[in-house]
Amino acid sequence: MKSKRALRLAIWVAFGAALASADTVTFTCDPSVATATCNYLNTTVAANYTSTFSNVNADFYITYGTTGLASSTTGTDNQVTYTQYAAALAAAAAASGNTVQIDAVAALTNYDASVYGSGNVDITSALANALGISGEVQGGNTGITGPGGSMCSSPGSGGCYNGVITMSNASNTFYYDNLGGTEASDLLDFYNTVEHEVDELLGTTSCISTQGASLVDDCPGNNTPSAADLFRYSGPGALVLDSSLSTTPGAYFSYNGGATNGATTSVGVKFYNTLDNGDDYGDFVTNCAGGAGSFSVQDAEGCPGTDGGLTILNDGGAEINMLNAVGYELYPNTSSVPEPRTLFILVPVLLSVAYFARRRYRLAA
Repeated sequence: MKSKRALRLAIWVAFGAALASADTVTFTCDPSVATATCNYLNTTVAANYTSTFSNVNADFYITYGTTGLASSTTGTDNQVTYTQYAAALAAAAAASGNTVQIDAVAALTNYDASVYGSGNVDITSALANALGISGEVQGGNTGITGPGGSMCSSPGSGGCYNGVITMSNASNTFYYDNLGGTEASDLLDFYNTVEHEVDELLGTTSCISTQGASLVDDCPGNNTPSAADLFRYSGPGALVLDSSLSTTPGAYFSYNGGATNGATTSVGVKFYNTLDNGDDYGDFVTNCAGGAGSFSVQDAEGCPGTDGGLTILNDGGAEINMLNAVGYELYPNTSSVPEPRTLFILVPVLLSVAYFARRRYRLAA
């Protein structure tokens, strides 16, 4: 009897532990990244994603280097057919009943299909994993082995990363939340900046490049959109295409065909940067003068001295809406900031532990 009870208890605990770690965001840190920083990334920052999305599973390598404020790379373009992507998103929406995804699928049908239906969509390897898509038509579901590394075929495992994040190695650049104190007026929040890059590696990035003489679709193919590009509007029903770029302010993210601007803050809505100014096309126009409530993780530029502690959980939910729309599942019956998944899973496990312990005590008595 004792051995059977012990076996049942072990099975319950192992089952709960396995579920708790099934969907993870992991940061593999270069030796240049302090141990305390790495620990904070793998606990607090990772939990912002794993407590929000049930199907996020990605591994990122993070380092310091010569760059702007920060940059990220997946190593290669992964493309699927539009039909593959739309079908995978429709299946996810049908399974979850998530209203944002249901509206997103309707928008794909009503506005995108006639334009992009016969082409491809550029997705990140993390998004391919989340949607269970395999058999990509370009690049395959490939990752990168590290900074300047080669392509690899199993992103998220065995030293094959879903992306590399490079943070500026310039001195006196970042404020670190875990160290406490007051953010100096000339510093930018390190972890907020990391989350910006994580969002892009998960799927908020655009195919449009602002780095040349003019705006251009930089993804392989003819006017190929990224997943996020499929939800860029200038008004209800007015899809901003990769083939007819917006060069004036006012384009925005919308999961329901332009009816709603899905990127909000406590003091207003956010608009995409659509100018040829070197800022990412898929980022939001920054409004430092608007005060703390107007900042988003996906802003094109940071606001020194004022963005300490900003995360995807407290900036109005724009990034959560975007990632949800392109294919990441929110936990059921939650808002943009759900209860931590680990607690959801471990509660029944802990109750089982208590039950078996109490039962064993009674039998012994």
